[in-house]
Amino acid sequence: MLYSSTFSNFASFSSDAIFYLAAPKNRVRNRYPGNFVQLESGERVLKDAVLVGENAGGKSNFVKAFKFLRSLFARNDVAPRSYDNLVFSLGSADNDGGADQSTLQPFEVELAIGDHFLRYTLRLDAQGVVLEKLERFDRPNGKSDLVFALQRRDDERRFCGECADADQCEESASDGYCQSYRMAYDKTLGVTRELLESLFTSEIDASRLMVVTLSTLGEQSCRELVSWFTTDLVIASRSSGGFSIEGISGDDLERILNDGRYFEILRLADSSISEVKIDRDRPFRDSVLVRTLPSGRVFERAIGDDSTGVNHFAQWAVAVYLVVYRNKTVFADEIDSAINPVLSERVLAFINGNEHRGQFIFTTHNVLNLTFRTFMKEQIYFVTKDVEILASSMYSLADFSDVRYDVKGEIYDLYMRGLLGGTQDV
Repeated sequence: MLYSSTFSNFASFSSDAIFYLAAPKNRVRNRYPGNFVQLESGERVLKDAVLVGENAGGKSNFVKAFKFLRSLFARNDVAPRSYDNLVFSLGSADNDGGADQSTLQPFEVELAIGDHFLRYTLRLDAQGVVLEKLERFDRPNGKSDLVFALQRRDDERRFCGECADADQCEESASDGYCQSYRMAYDKTLGVTRELLESLFTSEIDASRLMVVTLSTLGEQSCRELVSWFTTDLVIASRSSGGFSIEGISGDDLERILNDGRYFEILRLADSSISEVKIDRDRPFRDSVLVRTLPSGRVFERAIGDDSTGVNHFAQWAVAVYLVVYRNKTVFADEIDSAINPVLSERVLAFINGNEHRGQFIFTTHNVLNLTFRTFMKEQIYFVTKDVEILASSMYSLADFSDVRYDVKGEIYDLYMRGLLGGTQDV
């Protein structure tokens, strides 16, 4: 499960975007017993969170950061270099309009894996990996054990023209210099020291992450991290091109749609639906919804001809299924078209009412989701944009110590009155 993340200098985020999914340690959590999971380590991790903010505030860029990281783990054709869309970030462009070679993008992700935690640190620039490190620890803020650390040695870079094999060199950076790295390792699990030493005395492959290489060799902590990014992390979104979900195959989607548990999730949107006849080729267009009225009359309609809300929710219901029945961490971007506040409460009640280790993190413009009926303060995040410099920032409702759970009215009232910030063009 995702425990925390921090990144900066990515897309519209210039300063640290800090995101925590640790349940609060005070007694308020007793009022929300279904909102978190207690792991073998004793730590409690939240099942869901909402990010709200104005149009073009940066919500999608927050999700895009995880999509970018996932691509580095899941795709062999993506070299580990800084994200090239540094539109508003500090030092993002030189006078020629190109990427600044000194631009640094730091990422840190902490995962809760049963009885232990993993902390992965990655720092990238336009040339590639500056630092990559994996640590393992038993509890948050406790002593960590280093699995490995890879540090680029910029003081020992050599111009490729000086090398006899320059024509065949595959390690050169875009400026014509070879990358040189310093490697350290300690608490590796499942890999012999001899294998590690033979790996690190040879040229390090800078075209892929070291954690992926060590995972392939069978190192346990690296395998857990890579598995989370490639298998457990799912990115779901809608755009002008339609619905997109990264993290499942076409065959897996077919199995989900034919699972009766998916049908029960779909009925959260419309309880009159009594059956779904799944079309294998175009499931979200030609599948047939069957509705049975109390009188016994039966109506059938292709899902593509049904209401836009039901059609869209049929797709989002896949994401909910993955959270509850596959223990996936799903980032769902812009779900407003399918999930109104009433349906949102049903979906969240369904997620929180079932035992699982999945997580549902969604972005929305709909401020009615900001309510203590559903969320604790630690589950509500705001994303806003500085109109002077066009840089995004993110903060939690938990940062407002004067906002109490016995506040009169709803959180969305405070937000719309500008008392919580982030109300530009909602």
